[in-house]
Amino acid sequence: MEKQKYAVPALDKCFEIMEFLASSGKASTQAEIAKGISRSTNQIYRILVNLTENGYLTRDEFNGKYALSFKLYNLSRSISPLDEIRKQALPLMEDLAVRCQLSCQLFVLYQSQTMVLVQAKSPYSVSLNYAEGSRFSSLISNPGNVLLAHSNKDVQQMILRNEPSWQTFSEKEKRAFGNKLDTIAEAKQLDASSQHILGITESVCLVGQHEGKQIAALMISHLSHVNEVTDNRENLTLLRETANRLTTNLGL
Repeated sequence: MEKQKYAVPALDKCFEIMEFLASSGKASTQAEIAKGISRSTNQIYRILVNLTENGYLTRDEFNGKYALSFKLYNLSRSISPLDEIRKQALPLMEDLAVRCQLSCQLFVLYQSQTMVLVQAKSPYSVSLNYAEGSRFSSLISNPGNVLLAHSNKDVQQMILRNEPSWQTFSEKEKRAFGNKLDTIAEAKQLDASSQHILGITESVCLVGQHEGKQIAALMISHLSHVNEVTDNRENLTLLRETANRLTTNLGL
């Protein structure tokens, strides 16, 4: 009832349109957008015109397709302290990627999920790619588990309450997961198989302090190759050193 009382239909349509275009990843016609958000073309016409005039959308004059402009991206980059973390992290991460020959990502908590804030790509011919801005479950991802383990208890509980999968856990499973977080918190690092992709080993280190106001998780991902015997200890040392340098540079 409260949601209906304060509903703003035009604003709802704006959000629906931008979220649709962001999730589809491609330009779309007015008819395609209308179908995608279950609205009529008449309902969204004025919204599309307004968003375009204000620079949030671009419209191709030849095929009439709409796409998101860089305006939202530029606005998001002005948010502090994330912009400062990006600026400090990227040079260190690019150096780490070159030295390890592995791509690396920096994750932060965002709206109860774990978001890729920065990525440095590996110079190697085959590597993993995580799109900046991508979000993952904090419950079912290795960087998310590291961030949960080092968040204070109130933040932990808030995130878990917002996680649909958590509601399906038995009391025994919840206790086991709590013990897992305690173990991660003691180690400040997690080396484990990916919870999403077979054949991937992820190493994740904390950036910041346990239960700090601002924390992040730095990760490198190793792909398993046929007949490969790899000693990953040097890469883990480089990962820890980079995480510590970033913590110091950010004053965390």
